[in-house]
Amino acid sequence: MCRTEDGLGAVQLHIYIRLCYRTPDSNPHFHSQIRGRMDSAEVPKEEILQPSHLALDIGGSLIKLVYFSRNNNRLTDKEHKTLGEGPGVSSGDGSYTVLKGKLHFAKFETSKINDCLEFIRCNRLHLGGFCEHEVPRDKIFVKATGGGAYKFADLFNEELGISLDKEDEMDCLVSGANFLLKAVQQEAFTYLHGHKEFVQIDHNDLYPYLLVNIGSGVSMIKVDGDGKFERISGTNLGGGTFWGLGRLLTKCKSFDELLELSHQGNNRVIDMLVGDIYGGMDYSKV
Repeated sequence: MCRTEDGLGAVQLHIYIRLCYRTPDSNPHFHSQIRGRMDSAEVPKEEILQPSHLALDIGGSLIKLVYFSRNNNRLTDKEHKTLGEGPGVSSGDGSYTVLKGKLHFAKFETSKINDCLEFIRCNRLHLGGFCEHEVPRDKIFVKATGGGAYKFADLFNEELGISLDKEDEMDCLVSGANFLLKAVQQEAFTYLHGHKEFVQIDHNDLYPYLLVNIGSGVSMIKVDGDGKFERISGTNLGGGTFWGLGRLLTKCKSFDELLELSHQGNNRVIDMLVGDIYGGMDYSKV
């Protein structure tokens, strides 16, 4: 079952992809799964028609999906040639025509991967650039990363007829972080007690920095430059543990439901704090 996308959160992009949140108008051209969650990024505000490029990050807990929809209904012959490998596919080795449109973000629980497959099928995301009566002649490749890109490769081929072009997860993570820190204004911020404060980034003094990626597990990566990084530590206690324990303790049925409950909770009620150990005495010197 598919339904029309409505009332989704969005991110407005200006010039170097400056991000500001807004709510887009209803878009009848796209369907979204009930159990999936979507946000959009607009570049700039115009009518959005056919979906184009698609990429996936298939993790242990969640599937993250992004696709680009153009403001023009069809690609010109020149644009088709420029896009390189095939319809709906982007490659890091080519130069491409810059197209105006919107980036859409969706996520699904990995355990409900069939919802993700149905979402792609309903919206013809894997057939980007082609109208309903057209069939792509070449084999379709879709960029994908994460462990699920290997685990579910056969499933995507069987259900959608596409091949997952696998990218190294750490390479994608570092390249993406470097791009955001360099190109997006007000991308870096501190967050303390519910207050967010943006930090100015000196591009000439960006490296080294520590990148902590919290997924199903946690990886800590020292980044020394473009393509220069080292995983220095990590732990298997991450989002997967949070979701598993949370589901057992609260009977939540979805990850979003658990996140909503977390905003209402107070960790001081159950966590042992330094004040508990010292019996309320002055322990400022500890």
